[in-house]
Amino acid sequence: MHTTLASRFLALRGAAAWLLALAAAFVLAGCAGLPPRAADTPVLAIPASNATLLGRAAAHLDAPRDGLSSVRPLIEASFALDARLELIRRAQSSLDVQTYQLGNDKTGRLLLRELRDAARRGVRVRLLLDDFYTSGMDPLLLGLAAESNASVRLFNPFVNARDHSATRWMEFLGDFRRLNHRMHNKLFVADGAIAIAGGRNLADEYFLRSEVANFIDFELLMAGPVVAESAAVFDTYWNSDGISPTDSILSVILPPFHGHPYKRLTIAIGGGR
Repeated sequence: MHTTLASRFLALRGAAAWLLALAAAFVLAGCAGLPPRAADTPVLAIPASNATLLGRAAAHLDAPRDGLSSVRPLIEASFALDARLELIRRAQSSLDVQTYQLGNDKTGRLLLRELRDAARRGVRVRLLLDDFYTSGMDPLLLGLAAESNASVRLFNPFVNARDHSATRWMEFLGDFRRLNHRMHNKLFVADGAIAIAGGRNLADEYFLRSEVANFIDFELLMAGPVVAESAAVFDTYWNSDGISPTDSILSVILPPFHGHPYKRLTIAIGGGR
């Protein structure tokens, strides 16, 4: 008898927990409308130019026949990371970075530092990030976006409950039709001249830097017509309706920050490689 009553009690408690979670999900969904985007002029990739070091280097790499591109496999994880760092450091006009996941780890913070430094020396930086794995990263993203030459946009962002995975899942369930669409593209374009595309996200485990588990992946380093074609795909996403500028989402969520906004990034990313 007591066992039966206890079982019924546990079942009712479990059902109540599920109902509470569903109710919270629908409440979050009801508050989760995306803020309207102001009408703006589409921002497009800056074409490759012989005025930049990378533009001249890419011109020497072009395949001998018109219309063909040069590619090199990036199999070694460490080389793939170093290739990105060198492209960032040598870029003179633009950096366009699109990824599904940017880790809040050594690799992610290193790349954010490098992108920040590139923006400060006059390079136009555009970071396009899927919002699914950004829990706890809002200060980093706002910090980079505060740089005058940098812009950060989020694909299909979460509007409420950004700091905790559990509440994000509630919002996900409540707004499933929208939030189930994610952006898995991974693209890196420097000066419109040299690009990297493939399967690596920008996190420790994709560059054999995680102490827990790592992925083996593959990418291509590219020059030639394929770079302009890839940049056009980036532009399509960057200017699409599913993209929201970071400050339009985060500035109404984060508490006021005393001091210049870029200090969020400077404080958060720390040092080291």
